[in-house]
Amino acid sequence: MGNYRFWLEFTDGRAGIVDFSDDLWGEDLAPLQNPDTFAELRLDDALATLTWEAGGIDISPTYLYSKLERLQ
Repeated sequence: MGNYRFWLEFTDGRAGIVDFSDDLWGEDLAPLQNPDTFAELRLDDALATLTWEAGGIDISPTYLYSKLERLQ
């Protein structure tokens, strides 16, 4: 979606936009400040979450669920 946002749907049917624009601070997430690197997010089935190969970054599914903005 651009601007550090992506659409996500959980198995319980809850779906919407996750906005990471305010979350990309600190040394661990610094690689994701580059929009091209951020766009390389992937679903890791084994971890059941989103990951980025750059920096070996993965985000807790619980945190992603809490960030979800429901679509109206």
